[in-house]
Amino acid sequence: MLKLLTGSRRTLWMAAVACFFGSFTVYANVGLLAASAWLISAAALHPPVAALSVAIVGVRFFGLTRAVCRYIERYLSHDVTFRLLADIRVWLYTRLEPLAPAGLLAFNKGDVFSRLVADVETLKYFYLRAVFPALIAMLTAVATVLLLGWLAPALAWPVAVAFLVTGCVLPGLIAQLGQKSGRNVIKTRAALNGALFDSIEGMTELAAFGQHENQAAKVAAVNGRFITSQKQANVIAALADALGTLGMNLTVIAVITLAAPLISSGRLDGIYLAVAALAVQASFEAILPLPAIVYYWQESMAALERIKLVAQLPAAVGCSGIKTIRPGSIDLAAHNLSFSHQPDLPPVLSGITFSLPATKRLAIVGASGAGKSTLAGIILRFWDSNQGELLLNGDDIKEYKPEAVRQVLSVVSQDTYLFNATIRDNILLARPDATETELKDALEGAQLREFINKLPQGLETMTGQNGLALSGGERQRIALARALLKAAPVWLLDEPTAGLDACAEAAVMENILQVACNRSIILITHRLTGLEAVDEILVLENGTIAEQGTMEQLLAKRGIFSRMWRLQQDLLNIA
Repeated sequence: MLKLLTGSRRTLWMAAVACFFGSFTVYANVGLLAASAWLISAAALHPPVAALSVAIVGVRFFGLTRAVCRYIERYLSHDVTFRLLADIRVWLYTRLEPLAPAGLLAFNKGDVFSRLVADVETLKYFYLRAVFPALIAMLTAVATVLLLGWLAPALAWPVAVAFLVTGCVLPGLIAQLGQKSGRNVIKTRAALNGALFDSIEGMTELAAFGQHENQAAKVAAVNGRFITSQKQANVIAALADALGTLGMNLTVIAVITLAAPLISSGRLDGIYLAVAALAVQASFEAILPLPAIVYYWQESMAALERIKLVAQLPAAVGCSGIKTIRPGSIDLAAHNLSFSHQPDLPPVLSGITFSLPATKRLAIVGASGAGKSTLAGIILRFWDSNQGELLLNGDDIKEYKPEAVRQVLSVVSQDTYLFNATIRDNILLARPDATETELKDALEGAQLREFINKLPQGLETMTGQNGLALSGGERQRIALARALLKAAPVWLLDEPTAGLDACAEAAVMENILQVACNRSIILITHRLTGLEAVDEILVLENGTIAEQGTMEQLLAKRGIFSRMWRLQQDLLNIA
């Protein structure tokens, strides 16, 4: 994590250059006020104009130098910061991606998004308002004390003590007063983001059940806590600024008070009184941000802890497989497969055994909660089994990387996600390099051609967020088109006809089985339409295989499958 915060060697060099120019910005300000003070004081004695020429040039030089150095410092410091934030976001996403979906089930989607965006954004204060100001303040304080030591050694030590009190003791005091304010801001902001995400995602349901006002009240309550935490943080920040300014003014008064006897005794030329006072005041430009550093440090550390909490989660599946999947047919087989989400929880699947050689069509049926989707997740390597084996071409599937396994699977799930993009882009997600002919064939196979032709913009029609501009059946057909376009050797269909009416369901299933004539199929469903064409049916009940065989064999047994089939037939006849 330290390497992540510091970045590459080039980033460190850019940060060092930014601090260099930031220090020279303050030096130029000190020089500007000191030269101006000397010029005004000297001019009051009516010397020749030539004697003031150096000071006049100095004022112009320091004024221009301050502007140039400030621009370069701001440009470099922000460039470094934004580059580091971009690197952190990419790094965090690479940690999140292997966790999905199993490793992120315990997290609210809004909270994950808050960590990826808002918490990473908070880290900019770590650099802009903590690291850079602290380094610049150290360099400025040393230079100012050396300047005063050259003018009047008696002034150097009191000013050094004032710098230490304002820059070290005061931040410690602020840290005690605002110990929890930064963390509360991060915590309440995450809660607000989660509430807003839920409200937007569930907007239709809230409106349908008349609960939009109650949800709005909940969001308002969370927002109130967020505003309260922000107010507390702002009070601490304002107090830090006020105490810092007080420290600056007291230090300037102390310099004037201590310099007066030196001038009276002739140890300090009177012309340097204003120079010393204004140089100290100008140097406080670097010291004043220090009291607030602790708050920004605490806020950044709270955000960093939330980021690390997700980033350090172990992946739900092993990613160290080294075997490669050779092109050609795929053979899947499970032997006594068992799985539970936690060691102390009852198994979701137990003793699952099946064989899926090339071109075989296997259906897995059962009531909701029987373990069908969990089995699909294990095949996709979203989870790894706790016991037993799942073999791919005779080798344990754990010996292959998850992305390699998913590459040979075309998937249609019951909760397919559609991006807020065009229909074309959503389908091409399966194969971005597909030709127009291949795309048209996929549309034809998913029975989308007629629907697309009716749209004014055709394939360029936007689907809306998660396909909200489309019906459930249209979204499912787009998911089918993706699977058809990918043309993988194994098709995993998890409720592929969800959202379709009975006629469309029968037509789509017939089309899928026809197009997939030379591919293996795993059909996971609780609807028994079209199962006459599959080679084998597994009936799951409470995570175990209750029955196994062809449709004809299972109907003849008059067991669980037979009862399910008769019940669905009765419902269809009633409809």
